Amino acid sequence: MSDKEQKGMSWEQQREILISANALKLPLLHQNLIDTYGEQKGNEIYEEIFETNYKKRTKQFEGKDIGDIMMAEVNIFPAMGWEIRIEKKEENNEPVWYEHLSKCPHLDATRKRNLPLPCGIICDMDVKMATKHKLGRWKRLKHMPAGDSECLFEIRRYK
Repeated sequence: MSDKEQKGMSWEQQREILISANALKLPLLHQNLIDTYGEQKGNEIYEEIFETNYKKRTKQFEGKDIGDIMMAEVNIFPAMGWEIRIEKKEENNEPVWYEHLSKCPHLDATRKRNLPLPCGIICDMDVKMATKHKLGRWKRLKHMPAGDSECLFEIRRYK
């Protein structure tokens, strides 16, 4: 046995496998629901599941300002494989946050597996739920699948 075989995978390789497996959970769930129930019913069930999960994920942020939530993402997202940067500006006497995502584990994992782009079932659903639950208003300004170097979202307080 070589030294490499005895040591097993490096920490970095193990981390990438875990990030990829986590990043594929929602795309594979969505795909399985479509395969099982058909497109319309599968999408309806997926949205219900996504919303239930969204409510649970955001419960920890109840009563907090969207700016505080954005800054929490900067601390949490890199552990999940994201490269993220938040920029805060003032526009028309109100704060506006710009979320720069230059590495998306969902996009990387789905491309690697030749699966459909995850944007509609992950980012677009987050935007939809944030509006529905009055957390904030998101607007996509740049999109990596469209050829941009990053996904860029403008985030404002919900009015």
